[in-house]
Amino acid sequence: LQALPLPDAAAPEPWHSPLLANDIKSRHTRRFSILQTSPAGVRVTAAQEAATRSLSASALSTQTPPLDNNMAARRVLSLRGKDTSKLLQSLCTNNVATWLDGSSPALAAAFLTTKGRVLADACFWRYDDAVLIDCAAAAAPKLLRHLKMYKLRADVKIKDEADLDVVTATSALQNCVVSGSDPRTELLGSRGIVEKGTEGEAPGLYLRRRLALGVAEGTELEGAVPLVANLDALNAIAFDKGCYLGQELTARAKFRGQVRRRFMPVALHETDVTHSAARAEPPADPVPFAPLSVETPAVGAKLVSGGKDIGKLVAVSPESTAAVADVKLDFALSGEVLDVRVEG
Repeated sequence: LQALPLPDAAAPEPWHSPLLANDIKSRHTRRFSILQTSPAGVRVTAAQEAATRSLSASALSTQTPPLDNNMAARRVLSLRGKDTSKLLQSLCTNNVATWLDGSSPALAAAFLTTKGRVLADACFWRYDDAVLIDCAAAAAPKLLRHLKMYKLRADVKIKDEADLDVVTATSALQNCVVSGSDPRTELLGSRGIVEKGTEGEAPGLYLRRRLALGVAEGTELEGAVPLVANLDALNAIAFDKGCYLGQELTARAKFRGQVRRRFMPVALHETDVTHSAARAEPPADPVPFAPLSVETPAVGAKLVSGGKDIGKLVAVSPESTAAVADVKLDFALSGEVLDVRVEG
């Protein structure tokens, strides 16, 4: 998948999109128009309905609120022992044995449920005699239980490394326990494991970059079908390895061509006019680093066109006009401009 264009990192930030004041919290229905400009992405434009909400100068602000450090939502686990490779090989989607025999510092992978749905995504890092697992903090307890349940009598020591953290950057990282390019795609930048308290790039930049690329992670992936979530395109699945837990659904979807939906980057825009399917003039390309000037749509909100469900929002942030949506391929690749209503 190709990403929506990112602004020049060296250029000053010329945008100051107004933010909706906190006192405007009325529930309402938003209209969207989606334009498929290429198989890589979907442009979504949002039009507020005058009957449900109006914006006044007093309700807007040009100040950008502070961002949370999104990487604080990551945890690091470690596996040591002669059976580490065997255990991970039997539980994750990628080929750990081949990776450990090579020289690449990191490997993208996912752990699946017995039904083949994503339990947790992860980045593996080699470090001395251990494999470090960079995973979502919310998924760490489940992943620990998962690993310990299937470890049985294997010679593997599993530990939650509370003194380690995860940082990201757009350039090479320094003073890391281990670091390298993000194994999913180099467009995400560099990633590394560091001692607790070590600072990486400015908070929130990684989140904005990830949304603009249409990459979901952490709780956004929980319960998803691996191929729908693009884990194959993100170098997280090896189709030539042996059996692993939950493999059947992934293999069937791959070899029978049964992938009818995909996660895609979308761009949210506020406009005064809902685009017509017959005559559409899309707005200017979105600035992924600009904050939204409308109320943030809810994760899981349905995208409906002509009374039909064509997708749902997977990841969205008030700090970015870029978002990730699960979209039906027959709609996304049609090249048509349709009136889409977001419900929820």
